[in-house]
Order: sequence, then C-alpha cells, then structure tokens
Amino acid sequence: MKRNSLGAFIAVNVALLVALLVVLVLPGRPAEAQRGRGRGDYIMVAGRVKGRTNQAGIYIMDLKSYRIAAVLFDSRNQRLETIAGRNMTEDLQSSRRK
Repeated sequence: MKRNSLGAFIAVNVALLVALLVVLVLPGRPAEAQRGRGRGDYIMVAGRVKGRTNQAGIYIMDLKSYRIAAVLFDSRNQRLETIAGRNMTEDLQSSRRK
C-alpha cells in the first residue's frame, strides 16, 4: 500500500470514528410517529360482532375525541366497511344523569 493511501485510509477511519462517537454520545430527540398531524391517539381491538357469526370486527377508539367505530373487512371489495359509530362522550354524560 502506498504511503498516501495509508494516510487517507487512516483519516477516513478517524472521521468515521468521530462521527460514530458524536451520534452515540449526544442525546437525540425521541422518535414520534406522525408527529404534528393533529390527529388522535387510537386503540384498536378485534372482537365478535353481534349478528355476524363468521366475521370478527375491529373496534377503533379515538382517545382524544372519544369516538368509537366498529368496522368489518369486506374481502370481496378489499375494503373496511364501517358498521357502527358512537360518540362515547355523549354516552358517558347520559349515564351520569341517570
């Protein structure tokens, strides 16, 4: 190996080592999926649907607006079909009045 090549090789390795140390030592911001979109946090649960014996539904709840939707997957159209939706805030308020 020529002397110039050896010097360049060492310089590149030192630069890479410094970059690796900077990345490992400096604190970074935590990763947040879809940050800043203004959308809610969701919970999704699969479960049985009344009146549908061979299909399971997916219940999706938005934790910011407390809306819940029940959806089924339609395999013929390859789409999700919304079968019901509720505003849980109204349900909770009406149960307090009783």
